Amino acid sequence: MKSSKNVLILFILYSAFFFIGSTLSPITAYFRNWELSAKLTALYMFSCHQQPDRTFFILGYPIALCSRCYGFYSGVILFGILGIIDKLKINKKIFLFLISFVCLDLILNGILKYNTGNLIRFSVGFVMGLIFVAVIKFVLERCIKLCSKKQQPHF
Repeated sequence: MKSSKNVLILFILYSAFFFIGSTLSPITAYFRNWELSAKLTALYMFSCHQQPDRTFFILGYPIALCSRCYGFYSGVILFGILGIIDKLKINKKIFLFLISFVCLDLILNGILKYNTGNLIRFSVGFVMGLIFVAVIKFVLERCIKLCSKKQQPHF
């Protein structure tokens, strides 16, 4: 179990890097530190499209991630912490509902080109963060159980 918690900690730190850095970008722009703001924004340009119309604004400047990515990383942070302290429990019906929610939004936005808005996109990203952590936790725990069964002597 300690191995799965260590992996979750790594994902939390990785996500915190994206969440904090993308949040600092508009704050540094507001305080006229254009160079740092530009570097922070450029840092995330290969992981997110950063379209201003799909981005939240802080102090009049866009966050360096779109609302869906911002939601994803915040979801990974929150649900990763819940996973570490063993408070993340999702049954199959809720999991399938969440997957359906994400797929519906992706179909509406991606295929039908319907604009669901930034709050819905953030919510979908947040749920994607939950799903990501739940799947990682499930897979890691199953792998650890299988490995521990293989190491037990058979009498």
